Amino acid sequence: SSGINAEYGGHSYLDFFPEILSRMIVISPLRATKTLGVFDIAVQVDQENPEKVNSLAHCIAMSIADCIQQFNPRLKEELGHVYRKQWRVEYKKAHKKNSRRRYPWRKR
Repeated sequence: SSGINAEYGGHSYLDFFPEILSRMIVISPLRATKTLGVFDIAVQVDQENPEKVNSLAHCIAMSIADCIQQFNPRLKEELGHVYRKQWRVEYKKAHKKNSRRRYPWRKR
């Protein structure tokens, strides 16, 4: 049988992600590439704080997207929405303390 088998301390995938939105985030790469039910996915979660379930769902989705892309590189365009944008560090400007912060104003 194909599907997602995520365990955390003996809990199943449905117990670990009680909200529908988190479940949808996890399976979003599979739905985007129309491979839902094709792969058997086993995820081992090492998380101390169960409050960060939403960010964990995004991390699992990105990992699944990486695996799908390695399996079939032609599916990269369909997985574009899963990846985070790569932000670059803004450079320091002249006459400023860092990229945007100014020096404290002085009258003299």
